[in-house]
Amino acid sequence: MVGRDFCLGGWLVQPSLNRVTCGERIVHLRPKAMDVLVLLAQRAGQVVKQEVIIDTVWAKEFIGDSALKTAVFELRAAFGDDPHAPKIIETIPKRGYRLVAPVEWADQGGAEVPQKCSPFALILGNRRIALAEGENLIGRAPEVRARIDSIKVSRHHARITVSGCRAVLEDLGSKNGTFVRGDRVEAPVELADGDRITIGEVVLVFRVTGIPGSTETGQPSESV
Repeated sequence: MVGRDFCLGGWLVQPSLNRVTCGERIVHLRPKAMDVLVLLAQRAGQVVKQEVIIDTVWAKEFIGDSALKTAVFELRAAFGDDPHAPKIIETIPKRGYRLVAPVEWADQGGAEVPQKCSPFALILGNRRIALAEGENLIGRAPEVRARIDSIKVSRHHARITVSGCRAVLEDLGSKNGTFVRGDRVEAPVELADGDRITIGEVVLVFRVTGIPGSTETGQPSESV
C-alpha cells in the first residue's frame, strides 16, 4: 500500500521510502507499519476498526491483533507519541484507531508538501497554514506562505523562522505593525502554542501540532 508523500504533525512521511523525517531526525519503518500509517492517514480523523486495518494491510494472511498492536507500537515509538496523551494516533477502546494529527497530502490544493516539515501551523479562520523549517513569510504578496488579502497588511509584513522545536516571529518594518499576546513586536519573539498574532486587523493563532519526543523502548502493552 504505497501512497504519496504527506505531512503529519510536523513530520514528512515518505511511504515509498518507508521513512518519516522531522528536521534532522530520520526514522525508518517496517513496510507493514507504514501501510497502517498510510491507511489511517487516508481516513484521518475517522475511527478505523481493527478488523478493517488487518484485512486491508495483511490481506489474506492469518494473524491475530498482536501484529497490529506491534505496528501501532512501532509508529508511536517513531513519533515519540504517548498513548495516554496522543498527538498522532489515538486508541479507541474495543473499536480501533484514529489519526488525530493533521494530514497534508503532497498534491492537496495543488501544492507540494514542504520537504522540511515542522510541528507548527497558523490558523486563519478555517484555514490551517503549515509552517516549514526555515523562513515563513506573512503578508499580502502572492508568493508568501501565509497570504492575507487586506490593504492593512504589507506585502512582506512579518516572518516566522522555524528552527527545530523553536519558532520566532519578527516584524519586517510593516506600516501597521505586528502584535503578539497584545504587545507590539519590536524585536524577535519566540512563539508558544495558542499565541494570537495580529497582522493589521487580522488575527492568526499559532499552534503546535506535535514535537518529536524520544523513542520509546520496551514491549507493546494493552494500552496500545
